[in-house]
Amino acid sequence: MHTDNDGSAHEPAQRYRFGRVVLETHGRRLLVDGRERPMSRRAFDLLLILVRAPRRVHARDALIDALWPGGQIVSDEALTQAVFRVRAVLGADGERIATVRGVGIRLDADVSVESSMDAAETATPAPAAIAEPRSDRDAPDERASAVAPPAPPPKRRRRFSRPAIALAALILIVVAMGLLRWHQPIAVDAGYGIDASDVHAAQANGARLLGEAIAHDNGGDRARAHALLETLHDSDATTPWPAMLIGLWSVGAGNMASADEWLARAHERAAPLRDPYVNAMLRYIEAERGGGAQDVIRYAGAVLDLRPGAWRMHLARAHLKHYQGLREAALAEIRQIDVRELGNRKLEGALADRASFGDVAGAQAVLDGLARTTDAAAWEYLAGRIAWSRGDRVAAREAWERASTEAKRNGRSDIGNRAEANAGLAAMLTNDRAAAIAHFERARVGMTEAGWITDEIDLSLLLAQMHALDGRTDAALAEFERAIAIARRGGDLVLQVQIALIGARLFPSADLSLGDAPDPAALALLSARRAQARKDTAAAREDLQTAVRRGALDSLLADEARLLAAELGLPVVPEKPLDPPYPPLSAAAARLFMPAERQEKIR
Repeated sequence: MHTDNDGSAHEPAQRYRFGRVVLETHGRRLLVDGRERPMSRRAFDLLLILVRAPRRVHARDALIDALWPGGQIVSDEALTQAVFRVRAVLGADGERIATVRGVGIRLDADVSVESSMDAAETATPAPAAIAEPRSDRDAPDERASAVAPPAPPPKRRRRFSRPAIALAALILIVVAMGLLRWHQPIAVDAGYGIDASDVHAAQANGARLLGEAIAHDNGGDRARAHALLETLHDSDATTPWPAMLIGLWSVGAGNMASADEWLARAHERAAPLRDPYVNAMLRYIEAERGGGAQDVIRYAGAVLDLRPGAWRMHLARAHLKHYQGLREAALAEIRQIDVRELGNRKLEGALADRASFGDVAGAQAVLDGLARTTDAAAWEYLAGRIAWSRGDRVAAREAWERASTEAKRNGRSDIGNRAEANAGLAAMLTNDRAAAIAHFERARVGMTEAGWITDEIDLSLLLAQMHALDGRTDAALAEFERAIAIARRGGDLVLQVQIALIGARLFPSADLSLGDAPDPAALALLSARRAQARKDTAAAREDLQTAVRRGALDSLLADEARLLAAELGLPVVPEKPLDPPYPPLSAAAARLFMPAERQEKIR
């Protein structure tokens, strides 16, 4: 064993693998997706420390001492920048590097290690010249040599030593890597397709903070992500991204007032930038806010034209195509999303949707290849979704209940809330109403704390129907009035339709001050329900037929339309699978009100 100039001994060459990353100590090479990526020496050393002790929290002070030896005075921000650079080079796998607040840095990955004893380069020495015997004939004429001028010495060819050649080659490689790095975009988030140059931040740490906020949201901590985005928006006067993302997330939570406020701020900052990608993303978010399904599909496609790797846009397009009944097209979109790890709730949802859209075997194969130990809550939740798509409600409920338990241990409240709601759905549809109520109540507590307005409304409507089935009219009315009160603060048009239809069915005399549903099919169905309450059967049947012609049976209104048909003595079509089990789950409760004799006929 020999030593380098700095005295460090050569170690046997090691190759570390995790995700799509390969780190080779021999030659200090980093490969991502099989392609070599340039990396600074300090960033390489940091990643090497992490892969040698994965899943261990490395104290920040210890990392600083290791990366800046000799007692150098280094700020904590220098380490933060080094971590950011490593994450940027790793792309999607950069999300595996977790910052444990107030403690240190951890690599959340299973790392395999290979030893490859590369043969040392050996140089074969040039053979020594062999003297040939001289004869008298070959001997020079001494007399001639005495008078002849000496021959000029032969011109010596300049030869470079091997170390010099190696040094020159190294310099060329470093220069080339520097140029490559200069031109290579630094990824902030692969899901949205954001590079550092897209952020338009006035501050040097703007891209890093944006990436950390998105990473918090990917891990299920939207409250923390929201707080960090607000901080970035207030401290950086140019970047539009905090306002854009808070606006998008507000739409998803059903808080349209907040969405409108933040989108207005986003417009102010995006307008002077004249950035095609920023504008395309802003139009996509606006389509999610108030456009139709085709608008969302179109603008998500525009984002993909500019950022082909923005897999969140494939997910959005898949959901809308499935909603339109284009099952094969939805599955084609979802299959373009590569899920290689747990910990990103949107990627986890994409895998679950793959099963719901028809590829149960493919989704199960992917899940079987993911280590449960990395995130047991997410793994069990996905196992529940895949079991649900197979039609096994009992197995699905058991998996979701395990997911809820695991979520309490690892802090995945997003998984825990959704698992409780889905376990309640499974219990409800197997007629275990007591368990369903308990699950729905626990889910509502978590979703209320998280600010998920639409889910809080949905769960209140579910509980109202559960209490009504058990004859607890006062409790049912209290839950229904709670749903109305929440909806006045936010929510979406889908939930307004649910409130109107469920209210007309359970409490015909209730004051539904939200107004009628804007959907033509919903308007006709609501009119039919009100006609039935007036005992005008002919008008009720006529309005129901109108609702069916307008597509009620091909939408979330299907179970309400089927129930009303049964009550009016009309033919009832078979129920459709509730897959994926997306909100509003309250629409499915109408199945429990179906008269038993009609259920038997349908089956």
